Amino acid sequence: MSDFLFTVPSGEPVVLEPFHYAIIGQTQFSGKTTLIKRLSEWAAAQGYKVLIFDTKETEADYAGVGNEVPVCLRETTDSFVLIGLLESMFRRRLTPYYATLSRLTEGAKGFDDIIARAKDLEAKTKSSWLKDACRVLYDLLERLQSETSKVETVPQLKLYPSINRMVINDFSLEAQQLIVKNAFEDALRIYKRNLILVIDEAFKFLPQGYSSPATRAVMNVITQGAKTGLYVWISTQFLAVTDKDPLKACAVKFLGTQDHITEVKHTLDLIPEARGKFSADDIMKLKLGHWVLVRKRPPFVGVVYALPVGVPEKVGVEVAQGIRNPEYVRDQYLKLGMEVDETVWKEKYEQLEKRFADIRTEIFNELKKEFESKIGEERQKAYHEALQKVDEIKKQWNVEEYQRTIAQLKDEKTTLEAELKKLEPLKAFREALVKFLGTYVPTAGPPGFEPASVPSEVTVQREVPALTVQVIRKPLVLSTDNAQGRLALLYAEGFFDDEERTISAVQKEMMRRGWSRDPRVSGFLDEMCCWGYLRKRRTDRWLYKAVLKSSESRGKGLLREVEA
Repeated sequence: MSDFLFTVPSGEPVVLEPFHYAIIGQTQFSGKTTLIKRLSEWAAAQGYKVLIFDTKETEADYAGVGNEVPVCLRETTDSFVLIGLLESMFRRRLTPYYATLSRLTEGAKGFDDIIARAKDLEAKTKSSWLKDACRVLYDLLERLQSETSKVETVPQLKLYPSINRMVINDFSLEAQQLIVKNAFEDALRIYKRNLILVIDEAFKFLPQGYSSPATRAVMNVITQGAKTGLYVWISTQFLAVTDKDPLKACAVKFLGTQDHITEVKHTLDLIPEARGKFSADDIMKLKLGHWVLVRKRPPFVGVVYALPVGVPEKVGVEVAQGIRNPEYVRDQYLKLGMEVDETVWKEKYEQLEKRFADIRTEIFNELKKEFESKIGEERQKAYHEALQKVDEIKKQWNVEEYQRTIAQLKDEKTTLEAELKKLEPLKAFREALVKFLGTYVPTAGPPGFEPASVPSEVTVQREVPALTVQVIRKPLVLSTDNAQGRLALLYAEGFFDDEERTISAVQKEMMRRGWSRDPRVSGFLDEMCCWGYLRKRRTDRWLYKAVLKSSESRGKGLLREVEA
């Protein structure tokens, strides 16, 4: 691997060997992240695994660097660890509460158990101090539990060869401290050799003045791991508030620019025999990418320039010699490279997105035509069947004859109504005659006589056939050679059976299995929705769940696994 450290102003290369490193400098003006990326590439080329914790709240500093690994997080019932975690959340010491916490955690199985015990003790005790202690402890634990339950995590650290990054910048500081603690414990227990753990923004995990759950685990790795090639790189911008004990083991130190006198004094304290060699002004005037390098073996103390990844070695020598300024490297290589990469990937993504949109449209149109064709066939079939049934009904019940009879009866009814109108004048005469004679005039006919009944209405009921539409689902053949097959494999294993999954959760599961991130996942999920295997609904994002569970699909012959 080419040289990347050059002495100032001679431009001579400087060599290093892997060990515990301290990287200290002001954010944006020293180049800590750029140096860590270069050192990580250098260490990986020598056969080391590197794990970087990406912790900055506003953005992911190490996006695109190495392989993203799942977050390692598990609940702890160790009272010593919990008191540090709760102190970090409360921002003050909780030493008086330690005895109470110790009793609550004894034999506990998790946070839920500790919280339940604290609430029970609060309800039973008569001591107001103990009530307050219980309330503080379970309130902080509930906040921590709520925070750590928002994302999917794994209980054990998983690393890939070369460079790894664990993105924890979406977690609160307290959850980040617990994650770092778990990862360092697993590194010492599982990955014992040729591993470098990089803690950026170390002042958050190794605070000066109060405990952190990560401090003890980091110190265990520093004190026990060097013999097997397990090293820690500590990066921070604030020396004053960072615990100094871990820094004592760092035999290699990169000290960058600072502009606050307190930080400058702490920086000078880390330089052997600094008086006479370096002043406060020297530290304040260090340029971008320039570092005071303190090396234990072989001894070296001097200013060096660290060349970023992807920049020619010749340019690094020229910057170290003062021929070029470091801003030239930033503007001509780093920013330009980022803009070119962003433009290229954006164009590729837009092309892929357009292609996938065209494919989805083609598939949708084909399915629509097929569906409309099937509907048309079923409609014609149902129409002909209905006509046949109507003909059969006509033959069976002789509807035409009934219709003629109904028409005849209507004509007779009209005739009778006309005749009744003609007889209405006789009604008054009959009433006068009855009154005059005083006799009963029967209105009924002779015995046995019954008036003819005239049907007032005839109803004909017509049967309408029901329509049955057959839904045809495309059988799935699984293959892990492509993203669509991998998604189908997740479906076959029941990943979508019992709960709704976001696109992000699907991507994380695929990456957890070692598959690469693929922007086409959302399109493939929509295809499976069109085929009837999945359904989706919208909240603040799309959620996908199985309509047919994988077991049902296998039972119906829609899901097959074929040997390659």
